[in-house]
Amino acid sequence: MRSTVRHQMTEAVAAYEDKAREQWLFDYPAQVALTCTQIWWTSDVGMAFGRLEEGYESAMKEYYKKQVSQLNTLISMLIGQLSPGDRQKVMTICTIDVHARDVVAKMVAQKVDSSQAFVWLSQLRHRWDDREAHCFANICDAQFRYSYEYLGNTPRLVITPLTDRCYITLTQSLHLTMSGAPAGPAGTGKTETTKDLGRALGVMVYVFNCSEQMDYKSCGNIYKGLAQTGAWGCFDEFNRISVEVLSVVAVQVKSIQDAIRDKKQRFNFMGEEVNLVPSVGIFITMNPGYAGRTELPENLKALFRPCAMVVPDFELICEIMLVAEGFLEARVLARKFITLYTLCKELLSKQDHYDWGLRAIKSVLVVAGALKRGDPGRAEDQVLMRALRDFNVPKIVTDDMPVFMGLIGDLFPALDVPRKRDMDFEKNVRESVLDLKLQAEDNFILKVVQLEELLAVRHSVFVIGNAGTGKSQVMRSLQRTYQNMKRRPVWADLNPKAVTNDELFGIINPATREWKDGLFSNIMRELANLSHSGPKWIVLDGDIDPMWIESLNTVMDDNKVLTLASNERIPLNPSMRLVFEISHLRTATPATVSRAGILYINPADLGWNPPVSSWIDRREVQSEKANLTILFDKYLPTCLDTIRSRFKQIIPLPEQSLVQMLCHLLDCLLTPENTPPDCAKDLHELYFVFAAVWAFGGAMFQDQLVDYRVEFSKWWVTEFKTVKFPSQGTIFDYYIDPETKKFEPWSKMVPKFEMDSDMPLQACLVPTTETIRVRYFMDRLLERQRPVMLVGTAGTGKSVLVGDKLGSLDPERYATKNVPFNYYTTSAMLQAVLEKPLEKKAGRNYGPPGSRRLVYFIDDMNMPEVDAYGTVQPHTLIRQHMDYNHWYDRSKLLLKEVHNVQYVSCMNPTAGSFTINPRLQRHFSVFALSFPCADALTTIYTSILSQRLGGEGFGQALQRSGPGLVQLALALHRRLSSFFLPTAVKFHYVFNLRDLSNIFQGILFCTSECLKSPLDLLKVYLHESSRVYRDKLTDEQDFQAFDKIQADTAKKFYDGILFCTSECLKSPLDLLKVYLHESSRVYRDKLTDEQDFQAFDKIQADTAKKFYDDVDEALERARTMNLYCHFARGHGEPRYLAVESWGSLNRTLLEVLDGYNEVNAALDLVLFEDAMAHICRINRILESPRGNALLVGVGGSGKQSLTRLAAFIANLEVFQITLRKGYGIQDLKNDLASLYIKAGVKNIGTVLLMTDAQVADEKFLVLVNDLLASGEIPDLFPDDEMEGIVSGVRAEVRASGPDGHTRQLLAVLHRPCPPTAQVSCVCAAGSSPAVVNCTAIDWFHEWPQDALESVSLRFLQEVENIEPDVKESVSKFMAFVHVSVNHTSKEYLANERRYNYTTPKSFLEQIKLYRSLLGQKSKDLALKMERLENGLQKLNSTSAQVDDLKAKLAAQEVELKQKNEDADKLIQVVGVETEKVSREKAVADEEEAKVADIAMVVSGKQRDCEEDLAKAEPALLAAQEALNTLNKNNLTELKSFGSPVVAVTNVTAAVMVLMAPGGRVPKDRSWKAAKVMMAKVDAFLDSLVTFNKEKIPEACLKAIQPYLQDPEFQPDLVTSKSQAAAGLCSWVLNIVRFYEVYCEVEPKRQALSKANAELATAQDKLGAIKSKINTPSKSTVVVMVGVVMEVVVWARELLNENLSTLTARFEKATAEKLKCQQEAESTARTISLANRLVGGLASENVRWAEAVESFRRQERTLCGDVLLITAFVSYLGYFTKRYRLQLMDNTWRPYLSQLKTPIPVTADLDPLTMLMDDADVAAWQNEGLPADRMSTENATILTSCQRWPLIVDPQLQGIKWIKNRYGENLRVIRIGQRGYLDAIERALAAGEVVLIENMEEAVDPVLGPLLGRETIKKGRRVIPDRYTENSCIRIGDKECEYNPNFRLILQTKLANPHYQPELQAQCTLVNFTVTRDGLEDQLLASVVSMERPDLEELKVGVDPIEREG
Repeated sequence: MRSTVRHQMTEAVAAYEDKAREQWLFDYPAQVALTCTQIWWTSDVGMAFGRLEEGYESAMKEYYKKQVSQLNTLISMLIGQLSPGDRQKVMTICTIDVHARDVVAKMVAQKVDSSQAFVWLSQLRHRWDDREAHCFANICDAQFRYSYEYLGNTPRLVITPLTDRCYITLTQSLHLTMSGAPAGPAGTGKTETTKDLGRALGVMVYVFNCSEQMDYKSCGNIYKGLAQTGAWGCFDEFNRISVEVLSVVAVQVKSIQDAIRDKKQRFNFMGEEVNLVPSVGIFITMNPGYAGRTELPENLKALFRPCAMVVPDFELICEIMLVAEGFLEARVLARKFITLYTLCKELLSKQDHYDWGLRAIKSVLVVAGALKRGDPGRAEDQVLMRALRDFNVPKIVTDDMPVFMGLIGDLFPALDVPRKRDMDFEKNVRESVLDLKLQAEDNFILKVVQLEELLAVRHSVFVIGNAGTGKSQVMRSLQRTYQNMKRRPVWADLNPKAVTNDELFGIINPATREWKDGLFSNIMRELANLSHSGPKWIVLDGDIDPMWIESLNTVMDDNKVLTLASNERIPLNPSMRLVFEISHLRTATPATVSRAGILYINPADLGWNPPVSSWIDRREVQSEKANLTILFDKYLPTCLDTIRSRFKQIIPLPEQSLVQMLCHLLDCLLTPENTPPDCAKDLHELYFVFAAVWAFGGAMFQDQLVDYRVEFSKWWVTEFKTVKFPSQGTIFDYYIDPETKKFEPWSKMVPKFEMDSDMPLQACLVPTTETIRVRYFMDRLLERQRPVMLVGTAGTGKSVLVGDKLGSLDPERYATKNVPFNYYTTSAMLQAVLEKPLEKKAGRNYGPPGSRRLVYFIDDMNMPEVDAYGTVQPHTLIRQHMDYNHWYDRSKLLLKEVHNVQYVSCMNPTAGSFTINPRLQRHFSVFALSFPCADALTTIYTSILSQRLGGEGFGQALQRSGPGLVQLALALHRRLSSFFLPTAVKFHYVFNLRDLSNIFQGILFCTSECLKSPLDLLKVYLHESSRVYRDKLTDEQDFQAFDKIQADTAKKFYDGILFCTSECLKSPLDLLKVYLHESSRVYRDKLTDEQDFQAFDKIQADTAKKFYDDVDEALERARTMNLYCHFARGHGEPRYLAVESWGSLNRTLLEVLDGYNEVNAALDLVLFEDAMAHICRINRILESPRGNALLVGVGGSGKQSLTRLAAFIANLEVFQITLRKGYGIQDLKNDLASLYIKAGVKNIGTVLLMTDAQVADEKFLVLVNDLLASGEIPDLFPDDEMEGIVSGVRAEVRASGPDGHTRQLLAVLHRPCPPTAQVSCVCAAGSSPAVVNCTAIDWFHEWPQDALESVSLRFLQEVENIEPDVKESVSKFMAFVHVSVNHTSKEYLANERRYNYTTPKSFLEQIKLYRSLLGQKSKDLALKMERLENGLQKLNSTSAQVDDLKAKLAAQEVELKQKNEDADKLIQVVGVETEKVSREKAVADEEEAKVADIAMVVSGKQRDCEEDLAKAEPALLAAQEALNTLNKNNLTELKSFGSPVVAVTNVTAAVMVLMAPGGRVPKDRSWKAAKVMMAKVDAFLDSLVTFNKEKIPEACLKAIQPYLQDPEFQPDLVTSKSQAAAGLCSWVLNIVRFYEVYCEVEPKRQALSKANAELATAQDKLGAIKSKINTPSKSTVVVMVGVVMEVVVWARELLNENLSTLTARFEKATAEKLKCQQEAESTARTISLANRLVGGLASENVRWAEAVESFRRQERTLCGDVLLITAFVSYLGYFTKRYRLQLMDNTWRPYLSQLKTPIPVTADLDPLTMLMDDADVAAWQNEGLPADRMSTENATILTSCQRWPLIVDPQLQGIKWIKNRYGENLRVIRIGQRGYLDAIERALAAGEVVLIENMEEAVDPVLGPLLGRETIKKGRRVIPDRYTENSCIRIGDKECEYNPNFRLILQTKLANPHYQPELQAQCTLVNFTVTRDGLEDQLLASVVSMERPDLEELKVGVDPIEREG
């Protein structure tokens, strides 16, 4: 193809001048003609410059005139008739010619006279090189060869100065082997300019729309393809790719650029060798600062040359395009055009969908060109005015229309051009609209036509408008028109937000590189493959989101191609269109807005009339139609106007939704039964008014100020008087009686309530007027398959009401499916839930089984998360189904038509996203449910209570008191709701119907045994109200306020009412006591802080004082004890009764605790009053139906332990999840599934106990929320398990009744097991409302002082080292320390903004540390005292022993003296004898030396002989071997030879020479002589063997030499002749060789023999001498003087005998002397040591005695001293120096002295001295610990604490010291690093020290048991002793062996971390942050070390000595 283009270009260049230009250009393809035109333009300008140089000054001007003439010719051609291809060709050449004309005009104006001027050089100049026959393009100093890629007949850009600048930048970047990066806002031509430059150079440019789905491999594949083809790649929106991928892309691009620079033909790319075409170009375009964009990495920026693209010259572009479209007055019209758009941008309102940019201008110009060609006779200004008006009006909002039309009128005065209309098409549209049963109004028809006109010029169109404005109907009408016109339209709709981006466009699996197709790409591919030319629409009906729509940029702009991450490119065919149906463009970027046409449908365009008219048309009775038309006109305008301005609805509702609801209600009411065909029109109006009241007022509600229903009622009665309502109440209180056709109160329809005793009160629906009227409309709307939505705050009964309705549906006709929404619900999760009850029908149709209808109940509709662009994903799926009746299969990408389903929903407008999308909202008929009015509540609870009190055993007085109690309850509820309002902190202060129901549920627990009188009833109520309300409160002030309100309210309602009879007034104080308790439980327990508690108590007390005498005493009694529980009579007798006293309750609970510990892991609980009250509260909740508890309090306050005990009392098992590594949602589902099986199928009551630490993922709360709200968790069980589970509960259902439908079966399965969510802070309440709404809150406040004291006293009872009377003081001090630290922590937070928490667990750890330290210090002190006392005792006994030793030593000295004398005498005798022996020995030694010399000479000679003989040995052996080869046979064979060869005869001759007798060599050595020699073979052999080899005569040797020198005389050569001859040859050679060696050795052997003889003579002489010496006397030794003498004895026998005797005597004497000497020395040494000891310790005796006395004093103060250091270590680690001193010196020490029973404590005690000494400090500082006091304290705390230390170490001083201290034995890890849990497990078993560094504020929950040191014993669940060697710790689901030597240290670099209270209780926080004081101390230490290094050296030197000492 390239060669063809080049050939055509060669011909065209040559033929250019042969014809007129306007004729020539039709002879060649568009690309060739355009390029040749540019070549000739360059040539002509060059010729003009040449003529200028020659002196023709007007040469350039003349050429300019020629250009103008050529251009006018082209314009005239455009006005005429041309084919589309020719028109495009001429327009393109015209566009380029205009630019060429302007360049020449510019050079003329600037008087340029040189072809080297920059004005000319900066242009892209094409030239033809005749020599190379190639086209080249030059710009500045860069030159490119034309690539001849066939590009087709494509349009070209208008070239502006900005385009020129971009051309220069991009071409220079290519010239420098770089890449280009145009960047700028939308519509500035970044991509198009790059493409246009490619077209100019004949290069194919591929545009890729970048997205997040692209990874480095897909990018690499693109670059690989570009490099091999030499094409250009333009990567649009490049900065949408993730930054991780961009880093790799930089390396890929650089490798291509480097290969081009190195002029390589092949290069390595991503590990693969590929070809390189150097024309490759890579360009990136970006919109900086738009949504979803990333910053490019620096290494990538360096590879691209940036080019800033700004807004171009619109007027110039407009002018040139007008010229190209055939306009002659282009310049004037362009100015008007741009002026209009500039004024529109400035004067019109700022709408998101307005776009006045380049793409919009271009679209209008295309329209103008088409209009001009369609009406050539019309003036050009009229054509342009029509185009500007008709193309822009569709997008102008109503308010801007007058301004826009005014601007048009000002710019085009006196012009009124009618809109160009296609009447035939409009006629078809009208017919199509009527076919669809719609109203063919002119405005509607106009919108349809405008849409058609937009689609003709823009391939992407936004249809925008509010909900209900008719967008969908406009589109459907146009589609129907196409159908009627037989154009075969295709429509594929899709909500892009109902699926994820990956599901929409497809994704590559990173691991397998497998491509998973997307929904949009699949639809677009299918439509692209359709061959017919009918219109094909892809309707994208969903919110605009940059994350998905930016991926369509290349589809929506002129590229018209979808680029996928798989590198597939799907084209948008000319017949295909993208239609977006949306409500706004708020979240769209300008890049998106500018790419599509806009059809904006204003609310006023259609209004309410067309849909109403269409609905009326569907009615059957003609008279009814006329009446309804009149009624709508009468009522609707007024109602809509008034509602818009005066009234407030519970949620915003589109006006169209109200009108639609009215029509739906009329559908339900205008039935033949209610309005017969012949009825009066007044009846129609009656029902119309009734429907209108509820359609417009049903969604109104009562806020804190105004009841809008009441206001609406007043307005209605005043405004419309035709239909009269009764005067009583409001218009909402009445319905139309079907019989009398008159208004009757709803109360007439309320049935009598019959309570089911087995049903929980919360599930009971007591009919009231509110429920009846909502149910009335629900029944009728659901019957007509209309969606219904109930909206109301939490606790108004929405879910119960809908549940009751759905439960009453006929199971044969209806199926229901609960779809609870939560924060994390996604469209995929929702689709799975919605599809579960469906089954496949024919084709792609789905529906519920059989012929039933399926009702989806969507609860908490507005709960799911709202994404960053305002969309709720699940809502999009529901809307897609409600609008189009289908959704898509996400895996198969197939359409699913879903039939026979409908929706009913509930929503809380104060939770979640508050509202939902109006386009979804409009489908629902909305009814507001407010908190029931007083009458309704009275009806509800009076019905419930009277039914209960009307039972057997209850007296008449009780029954009469019921209504009064209900009034009291309602009054108290109202007062609390208005007083305790929710705040940001106390957001759970919400009081609704659930609270009231919970109170009355508690009352229903009571039997006649408990309720004997009205007083008992009041007592119970007061208790229950306290439980429900008061337990929610958080502080003391709220408690006090609650108590006051409770007392006040009770007085108001009960004074003189309940107690008017003698039976009732027996004990007023008892009555008040009960009331106060119950009101406290309801209200006070809801409060959260101390201030609220105090306010509550004050209100309660003040109120009670108004009505009762002796109220102080009554209040005191009430506060002392007022409690009801289910085990008041003991465990095992579940009766709800009052608790008699704390003592009885304590006894009962202790029995329960013992029973619990027998069968479970032991709980070591101290049951103080607060703990017992919590047990009662938790047990009461667990005993309640659907009772769920939310226990709120800091960790370690006993929530879990008390819950386990309360569950045991209720006979419930406790279930807890176990976190492990990787524990996720599915694991939690599996655990909950097993829990459901246990509770639902096996019917085992179970408590799910879940702590906040176990919420590893916030999504866990979703499942908890579903569990609490409905008990139904979606997809909990796989489908294959469900049947087995259902069959498991089938028998139970059948036993309870005949109906065994699956709905009932599943209800049994989901029977509630009480979950107890135990959390330390209420979190995610917004996203999981049921966590607060569906639980009873029990707030665990700080332990009161008495609780702290009782707990500590209980544990101190077991300590033996404290005096009994001091233990109480110690417990008080411990409690005081804890409380004082709490107060200081608040001050610390206020001043330093640091969070320091103390919890009950901290307090228990303080007690534990105290017991441990006290025991350790007592033991150490006892050891010290014992050691010193033993020392004193030893000193005394040593003095007595010294005297005995002195006497013993004197006797030993006398004995030693005598023995010394005896030994000296013996020495003299032995000396004489020894001298004789010495003389003889000297002679012997001399002879021995001579013999040694001779022996040495002999041995040398012997060695030489042996070496020479060894050389001869091989020859001798060889000769022997040769003889062995000879035998009789082969010798006989040899002898038999007749005439052998010379070699054989030479051998025999040599033998004859050697064996010549006497050396006489025979002369005859012939063969004959030889045969004679060998005649006797045996004799010959023997002569050879016995040959004297050592004596060969000299003559023989001489004669044999010639034979030996013969080269043939070799055994190897002779062998071939004769083997015997070869053996003889070898023998001769070796014998001669042996003899030669032997002759050398023989003289040496003779010399050796002579030397041996001399050696023997010398040895004989030496032996004679030695025989005279007595050998055994050599070793006689005189030990005393150490002299060794050899005694030589000449007379051997005599001397030997004498010397032996003397020697024996001498040795004996010497031994005795030595023994005596040693004993004396030992005694002397002992005496010396004893004297030194006694003398040296003479002073120590006194000191040790004083030390023992000091230790005894310390022992007496030990309990107090250890108490102080325990408080120091436990609590002060996180405080700074100021607060440590404040607490220690100003708070704790003074308190010690104030105690009633003082605790003995050392005055001025420094706590550090109890835990370390100076040697420890010196060692720490040498290890790198800073020298300041704070650091020393921190190190002391770290080394002494029992809990794991957590050091806050922003300056890293602490971690440096720790690493130096532990060295290589330290294991340093970080949370989150690979395998860190495995490393911890190994260290745990090995007993190593582990440092977890750089901790964040959140800790992996899996580490919880390790941080809490929750050890267990193998084989048992829990053990009290945590630190036994065979214990282990559970980390996740693994039990890891625990070594007691294991130590864990945690460190954080965070300067001010906020750790949760639970973590602070598990760890000891140590604050290593450098303070000013600490820094001063450290600097001082540094200065000392610098100024006085001698002191530093002394310190360092002393340290090891001290440590050793």
